[in-house]
Amino acid sequence: MITETELLQYIHKIADMGCEGIISVMNYAEGSTMDNILRGQLESYRTLEQNAEKLLLDYGQRPEDTGAIAKTSAKVMSAGKLMADHSISKIAEMTIEGSTMGINKILKHLHDYSGNDQNVVNLANDLLNIQRQNIDQLQNYL
Repeated sequence: MITETELLQYIHKIADMGCEGIISVMNYAEGSTMDNILRGQLESYRTLEQNAEKLLLDYGQRPEDTGAIAKTSAKVMSAGKLMADHSISKIAEMTIEGSTMGINKILKHLHDYSGNDQNVVNLANDLLNIQRQNIDQLQNYL
């Protein structure tokens, strides 16, 4: 079982990695119809990250940074995948894969959550909804 702060830290990290993932592919989508979608998704992740940070501070915790190694690894993986194929379809596929992985992980963490803070549950559900919306928006580009 995990506590409120553990779930909030996880939400914060997922939102941070979502930002990093989108930033790593945005240049490839610049000028396309997907560009605005990615910008909107980035803003959603940033807002979620800020909300998680506020709740963590309410609990007397500081948000843990996503490690530089994880961020660098994500950038390198994105660049490698896009080297041979940097089509809009490939960007959509990669982004959908990331969102799907995030959904699976946050659902697992939600099931392991032992607390009863509705604000924390709502924020976790916001993350789920954002990830699902991201997938819905990008499926048209596959």
